[in-house]
Amino acid sequence: MVDDLEQNAPGRRSMRGLRAGFAVAACGVVMAPIVMAPIVMGAIVAVPAYARPEPAGRTVAAAAARPVPAAGRMVTVAPERPIEKAWPKAVHKVPRRLPGGGLARPVTMLGAGRLLLTSENRHERANALYVRQLRSGRTVKLADIPLPKGTTLFPSGFTVGHGKIAWWTARGRTADIWAVPEKGGKARRVASAPLPPPSRSGHITGLAVTRKGFAWSAGDWGVFTVPAAGGRPRSITGTKGLHLMRWPWAGSPGPFDPIKAPYQSIKNVETGETRADPASGTAVACGVSRCIARAGDSPAGRVLGRDGRPQGAVNVAGMRPQPLLRDRFAVAQHPDRALIHDLRSKTSVVVKGINTRVGDRTAAGDDFVRFTRADGAYLIVDLASVR
Repeated sequence: MVDDLEQNAPGRRSMRGLRAGFAVAACGVVMAPIVMAPIVMGAIVAVPAYARPEPAGRTVAAAAARPVPAAGRMVTVAPERPIEKAWPKAVHKVPRRLPGGGLARPVTMLGAGRLLLTSENRHERANALYVRQLRSGRTVKLADIPLPKGTTLFPSGFTVGHGKIAWWTARGRTADIWAVPEKGGKARRVASAPLPPPSRSGHITGLAVTRKGFAWSAGDWGVFTVPAAGGRPRSITGTKGLHLMRWPWAGSPGPFDPIKAPYQSIKNVETGETRADPASGTAVACGVSRCIARAGDSPAGRVLGRDGRPQGAVNVAGMRPQPLLRDRFAVAQHPDRALIHDLRSKTSVVVKGINTRVGDRTAAGDDFVRFTRADGAYLIVDLASVR
């Protein structure tokens, strides 16, 4: 779900594509104009349905549908290793130009090894979708992106699931949800819904393709769904003030809080199961099953399961508030390098040779990290390829 932040930014009037979520900067956090969210220069961290209203208030014990496996015991992350040696199959250089000459922007993964890109014109308006095989470099066009007359916010929030690619645009105060088959074809508008006013909560966030259709958050209004065939969006009862993190989990704070890590408290919007903040407000990164908490000014952070049980430690130096990518990765930025900590494999990898002067932004929930190399090309870290 790359490219949401600028369109979701409070008061943003630009016609540029939105870059959402948070950005990780190599030289510290910078406050982006208007956005009021922590932005870092240099890397893009990609981690990314109006159904019948669901009953709210069910507890963890009562939840039964689609449980998330409990996190295993975590230990202190190992010393830093060069990313090219630690994860050789996950690191890829991607040019900024498509074979036909158009500007390329990586937006999400289509599974391990397959990168979804948009083609943009000189005004950074996405006009087509392409897929790139990261190992071979083969790039194929999938579909054109429609831009109806009166479009005021351009394609953003790209996401993939259940054989479909989805994104959203806006016409004035109306948001349009679009989809196209993952194998390519003609894009169709599956739903239109009211667009919330600009605020710290953003416009449309957390767009997801679900088993039954599509889901998203609309500002502080809560979570909405629409069937796969399209139709009238419906709100999910009990989700007001929640922001979709990774379907079916939504939480607070939202992705644009300027100080707090997002999704410290979460709720399964299908079952009603809730998971509290185990870090008592000290979290720097949270996922579905765990959070990383700071311990005062110490660089030694604690990894806590959602049940509050300790799962080990990790170096939090250079970390800024962020979602925990794929429930296991956290990104830290330093003036001369970036670090990606993998809590599952006890590995910390170092990324060097990146351009720390260029800020690219992306949404939480995607499966890659995007950096800008010193030579201007993209450096893509395919997190789905990390075992």
